[in-house]
Amino acid sequence: MKIKMMRIVCGFSVLMAAFSSYATTLQSGVYEGLLLAVSPTGNITGYYSESAEDSVKRTCTFFLTGHVSAQQPDTITSWSSSVLAGHIAANTAGVTLAIPDGQNHAGCMNVLMPEIATGLELERTRQTQWQTLMKVSSPRAYLSSTPDAATRRKAWIVKGDVVGVIQTQAGWAEVEFVARSGKMTHGWVNSNDVQPLTPPAS
Repeated sequence: MKIKMMRIVCGFSVLMAAFSSYATTLQSGVYEGLLLAVSPTGNITGYYSESAEDSVKRTCTFFLTGHVSAQQPDTITSWSSSVLAGHIAANTAGVTLAIPDGQNHAGCMNVLMPEIATGLELERTRQTQWQTLMKVSSPRAYLSSTPDAATRRKAWIVKGDVVGVIQTQAGWAEVEFVARSGKMTHGWVNSNDVQPLTPPAS
């Protein structure tokens, strides 16, 4: 029992030492397969999506929330079919995400790199102004050019899609949607068509 406890303490010490070498702060953006939003008050929301395809296409997706702390790494809660604890911290090239049992998220065993257990480094590919991430809850959320139904375009996002929210205004949300190709679509959606990312009750 003592040996097992010592291994856990040593492992956590190594993880903390790795994270403590990063002095930068978390910023909203696209980090390879991770969409990350950090609000001015320090709330963290994220969505990870990665696919692998050989004879069968496999997809690993999960959400995360947390809050920026005075001392990194920041504790996060991640979830798909189960709720798992982890940490995230900024580094010089992007972020380091650690979820000890992360490969247990639905679909992730044969997709997600094993480094997720101790610290998966993700490079930032795009900086954004997202305040939070939200999920589309309506069958279709039509995009408007301004926060006004009169400017609705022939473009929409569908239920389950995750969007970065830049701001909200009078029942509308200014959002950006990142397609799998990396193309970003910008517009306004009715606030009733999106919902916050909330972990299930444990």
